Amino acid sequence: MRLARARGPGPKGDIMKVGILGWDHGERDPDTPGLAEAGRRRGHETSVFTLEEISHVPARNGYELMLGPEPAASFDAVISRADLSVGRWQDRVERLALVSSVPGLAMFDPAEVWVASQSKFRTIQRLAEQDVPTPPTRGCTSLEDVAAALAEWGRTVVKQSSGYGGTGVELVTDLDADKAMLEDLFGRYGTLLAQPYMETAQGEYRIVVADGRPGYQLLKVPAPGQFKCNLNFGATIDAVDAPPEVLDLAVRACLAMGLTLGGADILPTPDGPVVLEVNEVPGKLGFVGEETRQQIFDSVYGAVERRTPEIAAARG
Repeated sequence: MRLARARGPGPKGDIMKVGILGWDHGERDPDTPGLAEAGRRRGHETSVFTLEEISHVPARNGYELMLGPEPAASFDAVISRADLSVGRWQDRVERLALVSSVPGLAMFDPAEVWVASQSKFRTIQRLAEQDVPTPPTRGCTSLEDVAAALAEWGRTVVKQSSGYGGTGVELVTDLDADKAMLEDLFGRYGTLLAQPYMETAQGEYRIVVADGRPGYQLLKVPAPGQFKCNLNFGATIDAVDAPPEVLDLAVRACLAMGLTLGGADILPTPDGPVVLEVNEVPGKLGFVGEETRQQIFDSVYGAVERRTPEIAAARG
C-alpha cells in the first residue's frame, strides 16, 4: 500500500508530487499551466503532460507507464484536464484509463468520470439517477426518429453525443427543408440526441463548481438571430449573481457526475431550471478575475490534499 509521500512541510501540509494531465501546455488552455503553478505555490511538486505524452517502456512486468519523462508510479495524484474530443477516441480513452488504473495513484477525476461527462447520453442518465432535471431526450438514428421528435415537440434541437462549443448542434423546424443537414449529421455522428427547443434568448447560466462549491457564475446570451449560447457563435458572456436554485442545481449536477471541477450549463425555463450539459474541462477560469481563478485552483487542490491519502490507501 502506498500513501501520499510527505516530501517535507509545505504551506498547506504534506508536499505531494502532482501531475497535471493537460488539454495542452497552455497554447489554448492557460488554466493547465495555471493549475501547475498553483500547486507549486502550495508547496507541491507539479509537472504537466498531455495524453499524447503518455507512453509505455519495457519493464520486468511487461511495461511501465510514463507520464512525460516520469514514471506514473512516482506520482501521488493526477489532476485531469484531458482533451478527449480530438484524434482517435479509443486511443485517448485507453491512455486515460491506464493512468486511472495505476495502483496507489489518486486520479482527479478517473477515466469513467471523464467518459461519462463526454457523453451527453451518459450525462443525462447519471443526472436522472440523482433526480437532477434535464430536457426530455430522444435518441435518433434516422430521419424517421427526427420526424417523431418533431411530431411530439415541434421545433427540435439535435446534437452529437460528444463535442463542445456548439459543434454538431442544430435546430430542426421542417424535416424536408433540413433533410440534407440531418443526413450530414447522421453520416458524421451516427446517433443524435433530439430535445425540444427551449427559448434561449434570455441566456443560459454557466456555473463552475470546484470541490462541491460554486466558483464563478456567468450568463451566456446568444447573438441576435442565434440560439446557441456559445462564444464561437457570437454569444456575449457576463459575470452575474445566479439565483440560489441555479447554484444548488449546478452543485448537484457536478456531484452527480463525480467531478472535482466542472462547469454546468443551466437554462431557466417556465417550469424551473434544467441542466443542459456538464463540462469536465471548464475553460476561461480567469474570466471574472485572477482572484476567483486562484480560489478555484485552491478548491481543487483542497480536494486533492484531503482525498489523496484515502484514495491511495484504497487503491494501493
